[in-house]
Amino acid sequence: MLFGLLRLVRLSNSLPASVLVLLGAKLTDASLIQPSLWIAMAAMWCITAFGYVSNDLCDQAEDRINKPDRPLPAGTVTSRQALMVAFGLLLLALSLSASLGLLPLLIALIVLILLMLYNWRLKGLAGLGNSLIAGLAAGAPLAGAVAVHGWRYAPINNLIPAAIALGLFILARELVKTIEDQVGDQLAGKWTLAQYIGVPGIVRIVACLVILLFFTVCWLFPWWGYTCSASLIMVAGVNLPLIWTVCYLSPDAAVSRVRKCLALLKGSYFFGLVALWLA
Repeated sequence: MLFGLLRLVRLSNSLPASVLVLLGAKLTDASLIQPSLWIAMAAMWCITAFGYVSNDLCDQAEDRINKPDRPLPAGTVTSRQALMVAFGLLLLALSLSASLGLLPLLIALIVLILLMLYNWRLKGLAGLGNSLIAGLAAGAPLAGAVAVHGWRYAPINNLIPAAIALGLFILARELVKTIEDQVGDQLAGKWTLAQYIGVPGIVRIVACLVILLFFTVCWLFPWWGYTCSASLIMVAGVNLPLIWTVCYLSPDAAVSRVRKCLALLKGSYFFGLVALWLA
């Protein structure tokens, strides 16, 4: 059961969400040892883990088709156990956020409500859920900057290129996921963008996002004073895998091919974190 619970909170995704908070502080030249920063990181992990657990609770029907090895459809974790974990994460996220002040508590509450809306309804609305997840990921570094500097313009302004790059990459990856999940989503009555515009349309949108990301890395990064090494790593570790994904899926978007692309893009995400750390 322990292994199932660890899989339920998606450590490979929820821990990087905390790293984004640390990254936000690093990009604004803040001290990385301040207690408020680490509390914000812990709160972000709880919020993200809650999102994954509640997502699995809401997606059990389609996961039996798309992801039968996940803890709930596989039976390694019961719905009641998952519900208890989700409730515990919710309370802990709110408690940690409240220790930082009223405004962080309100923001955490809003994010948690948006995640619940995403899992309950927005995920099945073409493109809206994908954009929401991309936007929340893009805003994660802001939590680190605000935890240390407060709501000051200069530190927040320095995060703009990083936020845009994160948002574009996460949106591209989320759209590729809709190709993988088409069968289960359709049977569950969720009409994602892949159902509306088809696989070729998704691939074209991802191609456009790749162009925007390349523009962000090659123009906005230097304009904001980000290092050359950050731009080079982003191009090699993030842009090129996305370009390969577009080329690989254009002639044939079978589920096995999509999963190879998603595995590659998971690695690209970590290259992107390294690049932004060096920015």
